[in-house]
Amino acid sequence: MHYTVVASGSRGDVQPLVALAAGIKAAGHEVRFATQVDFEPFVRKCGLEYVQLGGSAEEFYSSRLAVALREQSGHAGEFSKFLSENLQTYVVNHLRECWNAVRGTDVFLCWPWLQVGPSIAEKMGIPYVVVSPNPVPHIPTWGFPNPFHAPVWKLGPLYNRLTWLLAESVSRTGSDQINRWRKEELGLPPRHWRDELRTIRNTSHLFGYSPEVLPKPRDWADWMHVTGYWIFDEGRDYQPPEELKEFLAAGDPPVAIGFGSIVGRNPKQLTQEVVAALERAGQRGILIAGWGGLKDIKLPNTVLKVKTVPYDWLLPRVAAMVHHGGSGSSAAAMRAGIPSMAVPFGYDQPLWGQRIADLGVGVAPLPIKKLTTDRLAKAISRLARDGAMRERAQRLGEKLRAEDGVGRAVAALEKTVAEARKRAPGPRR
Repeated sequence: MHYTVVASGSRGDVQPLVALAAGIKAAGHEVRFATQVDFEPFVRKCGLEYVQLGGSAEEFYSSRLAVALREQSGHAGEFSKFLSENLQTYVVNHLRECWNAVRGTDVFLCWPWLQVGPSIAEKMGIPYVVVSPNPVPHIPTWGFPNPFHAPVWKLGPLYNRLTWLLAESVSRTGSDQINRWRKEELGLPPRHWRDELRTIRNTSHLFGYSPEVLPKPRDWADWMHVTGYWIFDEGRDYQPPEELKEFLAAGDPPVAIGFGSIVGRNPKQLTQEVVAALERAGQRGILIAGWGGLKDIKLPNTVLKVKTVPYDWLLPRVAAMVHHGGSGSSAAAMRAGIPSMAVPFGYDQPLWGQRIADLGVGVAPLPIKKLTTDRLAKAISRLARDGAMRERAQRLGEKLRAEDGVGRAVAALEKTVAEARKRAPGPRR
């Protein structure tokens, strides 16, 4: 069986899907992976067939456009309007690239953000499965608020459900381009965005996060599978630079601070506040620059800055972590069994930051707009010194490391594909 996975976004978005694709290959299938050039080394390291999608993820997420887009995400109407006004060219190109990437495949796995999946599945007569490391905006629940377009407040089931309902119109974003693509490229009739939404909601979904962290809501259908994390371990073959080894050996375990692909409006000021908070808390620190969220400034000898380092290698060696709350970074900290906290910038980050606090394995999230040196210093002090929190983090880490998220996902996928192929109508001519 030949599978094609299409993924774009940040490292935390794409890397789990690479891990899933590697698991599909290990189960005896051929796998093609289409993504931006930034992630080609991960794809090829797993022995997967690579197809390049246009653009650079790092360049986009470091841009002012990405910052503006993220800042609009909390307001569904403004977010949809911003997407329509600024990303039309991207949508058109992405639709074409996805169609080219899936030629000759038997099964199509894709992110849900641009609704290419149902149209391609309809045209080719092949199974389509949604894959995501987070909950997705088009699958509502009474269980928790929509993390992308509403505050993560604990106001009960009615509030939760309304946050999904009020953001439903975001699903119409790009519908004109999609219908034009359906007609001109695929030879299919147009489809109303609500019909498209109903189709996606009845499509099998694989969610690559742990039910120990965010349990599957009771109101989700049987074809929604929360499998456990899809982990791509890089640290196995990692050789750290001497500077990093010497720093780790020179004193007590430091606190790791990094914001992954996230770049704020003033990265230099943020870096200064982070360093000042570490000094005020009396903690050594390792700054992980990522895609530019932390900048070069003069550092005390108690702080080391690195461009990147595999989390699965570094985090077991540190006291705690401060991150942006992305699903990947949150998973890495929890799997390592260390206390952590989120500094959310937007999207789903407040959800994971709140779950860390609710589970007692970290402190409450500190949104970037409310971050001060004093607040961050107090949080760092507690993360590094709270023994009970560390014990809870270690126990959760043991549970998460024992999970086989990829194995469970592959088993659910193979069952889904077998059932779908039985009832497939065949390709549209």
